Amino acid sequence: MRGNAPVITSRCVRETLRFATCRACADVCPVQAIAVTEDKFTLNSEICLSCGDCLFVCPTEAISGIEPVLRHYQGDALVAPLSLRAASTEELLIWHRRYHLRAVACDIDTQPGWALAVARLNLTLRRYQQPQWRIVPPSAAGINTARRAWIHVADPHIHRARVPAGRRVLRQMYPQVSDWLPDIDLKRCQLCGACWRVCPEQALRLEDENMVTDSARCTGCGNCQAVCQHQAVTLNAGPQHQPVRILPLVSARCASCQRTFLALRTDRTVCPTCAQHQHGMRGHCC
Repeated sequence: MRGNAPVITSRCVRETLRFATCRACADVCPVQAIAVTEDKFTLNSEICLSCGDCLFVCPTEAISGIEPVLRHYQGDALVAPLSLRAASTEELLIWHRRYHLRAVACDIDTQPGWALAVARLNLTLRRYQQPQWRIVPPSAAGINTARRAWIHVADPHIHRARVPAGRRVLRQMYPQVSDWLPDIDLKRCQLCGACWRVCPEQALRLEDENMVTDSARCTGCGNCQAVCQHQAVTLNAGPQHQPVRILPLVSARCASCQRTFLALRTDRTVCPTCAQHQHGMRGHCC
């Protein structure tokens, strides 16, 4: 449903980082209402369907003015009235975990989109090692929505709800699985700290003299890639079921400034700060 006009707020990574490359919302929009112009996203509210698909893939919850679709469910099944456009896989994953749904009650001849949505969902659930969904006939839910709407009688067994949206929600609900895998190139990384300082989810962090890549927290925003001057960070597609990687750090003494610093490799002889100063311009006094 639509409240105010849909907009992309300043929380968008393209608003905060110059070299950000995230385009999740534009890629998922069925009517191309979201476009990239001058390295920023614009949302055309006149053609926006308010389907909410963009809400479920945004890594920073940067879209406002749109709500997830209000849906009906009975028992373990989504039931009529179903939206003409089927729910996305990301949305159904949240229904799966939050309300423990396992089916959609629909006629696949008249609503083939929902059958396709369940098929896509089941591919993801298989990778997540989760129970599969099924399609059940509308009569199996015991619902006559047209008659009840006509006589204005609510079925006490049918519930209505919206699920929370966003990749952060998915990470919280499926912490044992990673969809995005930050990978550090040990040969390139200077351990400058830019990636873990800019990560809003602390998927990259310094912990007890170890560098930790906790991909179960990663929402795929790409901030780490955008700020890395050494092109040492890449994001790979998941899922992965052992998401935490611990990279032990070693203590070294900088040959230029003589200060002690932490490094990922034993052959590092210059600290990250001195590495940015060419020709040994940073000495003992600065």
